[in-house]
Amino acid sequence: MSGKMPQTIVIPNDVFFASVCESLAEGRPVTFTVKGYSMFPFMRNEKDRVCLERYDGRMLAVGEVILFIYHGKHILHRIYSAEMSPDGRPLYRTMGDGNVRGVEYARPEDISGVMLKRITPAGNEWYCNSASWKIASSLWLRLLPVRRLLLAVLRRIRR
Repeated sequence: MSGKMPQTIVIPNDVFFASVCESLAEGRPVTFTVKGYSMFPFMRNEKDRVCLERYDGRMLAVGEVILFIYHGKHILHRIYSAEMSPDGRPLYRTMGDGNVRGVEYARPEDISGVMLKRITPAGNEWYCNSASWKIASSLWLRLLPVRRLLLAVLRRIRR
């Protein structure tokens, strides 16, 4: 080895997510490294990877993590509630795990993918259909009233 660091190529989000969504639409799962802090502590900026599968149009459950377009931006957030819109179609209210307020709404036609698993830098995989993931997700949803305090503590010990 020459000792050189691998080159980093920066791709604009719109180009990157266009490719991600195209792969998902073709039925290919997609894995990428998370960028941003909105899903902390479940996913850490530039450390954890996520694997997504194509959204198949099924009714999604509270706690699932989805990739969707909201006001022209691709967002990966957790579903906090599912309602029916006035036209009888599902409407999902989402929020990042690292957020204490502010929500986004996703209609089925806005959703590209559903998260299958999280992969740590060490290669450990945490599947979203596992009992431990579902319990942790459910608990985190219920802790929203005290999330600001919990996030402050977790950010100090877990980055």
